[in-house]
Order: sequence, then structure tokens, then C-alpha cells
Amino acid sequence: MENTIIEFSHVTKRFRKHFWTKSMLAVSDCSFTVKKNSVTGFVGPNGAGKTTSLKMVLGLVRPDRGIIRIRGLGPENPKSRIGVSFLSERPYFYDHLTVTETLQFAIRLQNIKNVNEKPAISKALETVELSSSATQKVKDLSKGMQQRLSMAQALVTNPDIFILDEPMSGLDPLGRRLFRTIFSSLCQQGKSIFFSTHILDDVESLCTDVIVLSKGTMAYQGSVEHLLSQGLLGTEILIADIPENVSSELISKGNSVSKKNQNKTVVFVPKEKDVKQVILYLQNNGIFSETITHKHVSLEERIYNIDATTENK
Repeated sequence: MENTIIEFSHVTKRFRKHFWTKSMLAVSDCSFTVKKNSVTGFVGPNGAGKTTSLKMVLGLVRPDRGIIRIRGLGPENPKSRIGVSFLSERPYFYDHLTVTETLQFAIRLQNIKNVNEKPAISKALETVELSSSATQKVKDLSKGMQQRLSMAQALVTNPDIFILDEPMSGLDPLGRRLFRTIFSSLCQQGKSIFFSTHILDDVESLCTDVIVLSKGTMAYQGSVEHLLSQGLLGTEILIADIPENVSSELISKGNSVSKKNQNKTVVFVPKEKDVKQVILYLQNNGIFSETITHKHVSLEERIYNIDATTENK
């Protein structure tokens, strides 16, 4: 498929903790696709198979069965990783190197000839706000700063595809906000981002698509908007204070009316009711809405319900 950059087709992977123990199923007959030029979240509980799946995409782990493709190439083909950056959940650095030396090492390790080291490193450090730490040794960086350095490593060669395993792990709120800004900027540049996370607020605010993994199997794939729409509760309409007769009429038709503060009232229209009719009724009575907000079951509850449904099958 032309718009697909990563494809999983009926992939299965088992692991054995010890030679004499029974093998454990990490990924089971899993199929999904990741679209080009999108930010795709990869979510699921601990042990769902997310990290194993990412490692199989990169060729670090081989599947027992199934087909994996990156832009049409199998992970066993080194060319499949050209233009791909990976950020591990637990990045490893050489403590004795400085921040700049670490990025130089990353560039040279990839043997990319057309990268001008100095400006590339300067831009990457500026993006992750580590310019002032360029000469610091890695061992002197905090965990959050090391996570920023790991992101700088991913950025420094200007790849087209980013595969990131829990990229915001260990970041403080300012770091998370910075990473969100970086992701949004990369998406606007036409880059493709596929990242696993357990922070569902990041999925809701950043992602166009989401893949939910449960017990090693794909439980949901689609747009975040569609996933949220399935959990639509209703619509809140914020208005000025309303006469008692209008309030009683709205309630009699199955809506609810409550005071937000002394001068504001909230009309809640359940999802099975016609919001347009309520708005028209208010307008006919000289009352106009200030804000209209759709209310959903939280993304966490939706994904939890998907996971529970999959587990009970």
C-alpha cells in the first residue's frame, strides 16, 4: 500500500526466559499498518508486546511467524533502516563522552556521508534545548537530560521515520511539553512518527491514529477521533442564565440543566438527543450558546474497555 510505511501481517513471537522453561507468547498473530506522514500512538498495558513489536520492526528481534515490512522491505534487509531513527525506552550512552561527542559518534556510526556534523549537531541540541550542555559529559546529565540527548540522537541525521519506545519516560512536565512541540513540528515537515506510550494524554493531544495492543494482539486500529467518538457521552452547551420555563422544558425532553456559577448555566444534551434542536429551541427563546463542547469517556477508559473485551474473548 502506497500510504503505508510499516506493515505487520500475522506476526507471532515467543520467548523463553530460560532454556528449560516453557516459552511465553509475546506477540500473537498480530496484524496492523502504520500510515505515512502521521503520528501514530502504540498503546497497551505492560506486557502487551509493544517493545517486542518495535524491536521486530527494526530487525533486533526476529518473528517466529508472519511478515513485517518497512516501506516494502523486510527488517532483515539493512536498507529498510535507511532514513529510520530509533529511540529506546532505556537509552545507553558512553558516560565518558560529552554531549557533542555522543552525537558525533551517532552520526559516524550510521556512516551517513551527506551530513554536515557541526550544524546538524547544533540544530539537534537547539531543538531539544541542550545547547548549553554541549560540552558536559553524559555521566553528569540527569535522567531527563539524557532522554533529551536520546531524542537529539534521533533527530541529528534528519530521518524520515521515527520509531520511539516510550520517548517521554523520565521527562518532567516541561520536557514533555517540549517533546510534544517537537513531534508536532516533525509531523508538519512530513515525517512519520510511530511511538509507544502509556501516557494516554499524549496520544489524545498528538496522534492522528492509534494502535491498541492487548495480550500481544491488535485490539484496535484507527483514528483517535473515531475511538473517542465511540465513547461520546453527549454535548455541553454553556449559556447565560435562563428562565425557569425554558429550563423545565429542556429537562422534560431528557436534557439536564445545571448552574455553572452565578451567571452561567450548562445544558447537557445526551448523545441520543438532537443537539441542533436544543440549540434552535434556545435561539427561539433569545438564548445563544457561548461554547459547545462534546463530552467523551476518557481515552483511558475506552482503551481499558477494549483491552478487557479482548481478554474475555
